[in-house]
Amino acid sequence: MWCYRRLLKVPWTEKKNNKEIIQMADVGERLSQQLMKRKIRYAGHIMRGSSGPLLQLSLEGKVEGKRGHGRPRRIWMDDVKEWSGSTSYGDTKRKAEKEKNVETWLPTFGPNTALD
Repeated sequence: MWCYRRLLKVPWTEKKNNKEIIQMADVGERLSQQLMKRKIRYAGHIMRGSSGPLLQLSLEGKVEGKRGHGRPRRIWMDDVKEWSGSTSYGDTKRKAEKEKNVETWLPTFGPNTALD
């Protein structure tokens, strides 16, 4: 959303939420929906194993070392797990292996849906 704020020259001191910025930019929610759809499609492709073991390893692999201080970062698979309605990576992977069309996981957006 910050890119729309920059394009519309909305200063950070104006307290406008993302929904108002989207309305000002007159782009609707097409961009975020398209990004969600592509992310879900790519995740399903990787989890089914049709892209080879290297990409699957990069998604499932663990990084050695210590984690930094503060709040844990949101990882890429958190969104996919949330959209699929699963609580773990294993459930999401089994779901992707069963279904060929993973786009059914995506939430439907109405005209009043905020993406804050």
